[in-house]
Amino acid sequence: MTDYKVLSFDCYGTLIDWEAGLLGVLRPWADEQELKLDDEKLLLAYADGEAAVMQEHPSKLYPELLAAALKRAGDHLGRPVTEQWAERLGNSVPDWPAFPDSADALRRLG
Repeated sequence: MTDYKVLSFDCYGTLIDWEAGLLGVLRPWADEQELKLDDEKLLLAYADGEAAVMQEHPSKLYPELLAAALKRAGDHLGRPVTEQWAERLGNSVPDWPAFPDSADALRRLG
């Protein structure tokens, strides 16, 4: 790797566990709504909403995208999503956990 001056990689899903981060909000919302979905089905329902919002609004800021995607998923699942839940998901990104090996890997790359 010493032959290269720049190394680029994606953080989302590589360094940051986005599934755990999303589920940190999606699971409590789903439990409150008494949805009987396992984590995989809940993430898939959310992902469908996110894909639709991204296609319709490609320049939307990520926190707004997350909030709108949760509302879309709620509509699809027939459950309400309050503005508080939508904002909670939109503001949750700083709390998403890094994978256990991320800090050490970045230290070694540095």
